[in-house]
Amino acid sequence: MATRFSRFSGVLGLALLATLLASVVPRVEAADPIEIHAVLPVTGGAAFLGRAESAALRAFEEKTNAAGGIRGRQLKIVIDDDQTNPQTAVQLMTQVLAKKPAFVIDGGPATTCRATSALLGADGPMLYCFTPFIKPVVGGYMFSSAYSADAILGVSLRYLRERGLKRIAVLNGTDATGQEADELLTGFIKAPEYTAAGVSFVAYEHYNLSDISVAAQLSRIKAAGAQAMIAFTTGTAVATVLHGMQDIGLDIPIVTSPGNMSYAQLDGYKSFAPKELLFAGSPMFVPDQVADPGVRRAVSQFAEALKSQNTRPDLLNVVAWDPMNLLLAALNKVGPDASAVQLKATFASISNVPGVLGRYDFPATPQRGISNSWVIVERWDAEKSAFVAVSKPGGGI
Repeated sequence: MATRFSRFSGVLGLALLATLLASVVPRVEAADPIEIHAVLPVTGGAAFLGRAESAALRAFEEKTNAAGGIRGRQLKIVIDDDQTNPQTAVQLMTQVLAKKPAFVIDGGPATTCRATSALLGADGPMLYCFTPFIKPVVGGYMFSSAYSADAILGVSLRYLRERGLKRIAVLNGTDATGQEADELLTGFIKAPEYTAAGVSFVAYEHYNLSDISVAAQLSRIKAAGAQAMIAFTTGTAVATVLHGMQDIGLDIPIVTSPGNMSYAQLDGYKSFAPKELLFAGSPMFVPDQVADPGVRRAVSQFAEALKSQNTRPDLLNVVAWDPMNLLLAALNKVGPDASAVQLKATFASISNVPGVLGRYDFPATPQRGISNSWVIVERWDAEKSAFVAVSKPGGGI
């Protein structure tokens, strides 16, 4: 009995000692995750954009954490839905900024990015907007995804000129994106390369994005004898234009915003898509045209990662993917607790880094990193549900 009691007492003593030590020795906890806040249009008029961005962000989060995170810390991307409403976006971003982050995301469109960028202070945070249709101030804290609007429109117009299509029509929305496109196009058409070639706008029309018909505008374009048309808008508004073209029998090449380069969206247009639905797009859609091994590898890795989200990667995904890869490299370089000042300086120095859209060079193209030298005009093949390159990089034939 004494022996059993002694053993029991010994075990009890060890248990009491362990309890005592646990009360005085701090428990080792895993490092807190690195939170990145993203305000996206998950619902509302630009939901097609926000959902694609969300899928890319989730795939990136999964891929990063599976590889060990950022210096051993897990990545957590917090997504808030602004419902495609600039006022809601401002409210949500104000709440995010109260947490003093160094880096935040606005999923666009341009109207919400312009609204939230007004909240940035003299020291940041760094705001990455997932739309090309803004003009960040060089040296500022706002950065923009993908090729600029002037790169996209410049390449589009150059392609039409090189095809010998001189009588061009324009049908733009009355929104901020349409207004920016108007400003750029009216500037481009005055350049000697177009005036000398006899290229002109034979019809210039506008419509409200909520209009259900553009028959009158398209009829005037048809009567003007236009050989091609530029309609720089996205989402359901471009579907209105394509329906209208079919209704009045206007079958000419149409170049529209690469923001419409969504397989799901374009598959829905099969019954009324024109023969030549064109986009100034990315190498990722035509990988056989990519000669750069680093870019080709980035395209392959991107497609593989999106499989986890059951998503066929398109441009709406990559506007989120490339910036996040750049952020990952920056945080690994300067540390996960880097300030906005440090991150901005690091991004400003990034050069010769391959991404899905091409090679990034921020010293050469500030706030964006990617130039028109990577833009390829591509035709949508509705039967094959695929894009076909019709130009060289830069829009030449």
